[in-house]
Amino acid sequence: MGTDRAEHIKMLKKRLTEKRFIHSIGVEYTAASLAMVHGADIEKARIAGLLHDNAKCYTEEEKLKKARKHDIPINKFEELNPDLLHGKLGAYYARTKYGVEDKEILDAITYHTTGRPDMTLLDKIIYIADFIEPNRRMLNELPEIRKEAFTDIDKCLLHIIGNIIKYLETKDFTVDDITQKTYDFYASKIK
Repeated sequence: MGTDRAEHIKMLKKRLTEKRFIHSIGVEYTAASLAMVHGADIEKARIAGLLHDNAKCYTEEEKLKKARKHDIPINKFEELNPDLLHGKLGAYYARTKYGVEDKEILDAITYHTTGRPDMTLLDKIIYIADFIEPNRRMLNELPEIRKEAFTDIDKCLLHIIGNIIKYLETKDFTVDDITQKTYDFYASKIK
């Protein structure tokens, strides 16, 4: 499964800024905690949480170049917003550099930024842990969202995605298709 935490830590410390490394440790911790509460595999959650941002360290230009080099599909939205590629690239590197072969872990890393309709429990855990980990700066609704994460994971997911969509719209940014589809899926499931 690629579970050598000490080796992963050593590699990440070389690649990430100190702030991004601390964030990754926070997501690892939060993902493991959520896995305990919701009955998911704790080790898978821990690994996905730790490695979720392993490709965040590249510039947008580098992300595009590396995605093309490794034949990672790039959609129109990612072409315009290459930072979104860090999920796909991160999954690629989790497999090729960190020894992770578990598809569920790789998918959770891939979709931790955009989400996807009908997410697995691990997908949800990593998406949410990335948003609520202890080192995140305090947002208005973060205490409520953190509580939801441990009591109603789907409601929490919808709450986060709804806030992200509202934020992007206030900044006149386009919402990517997969995020909107994810929101619509969970909005119809919860109502």
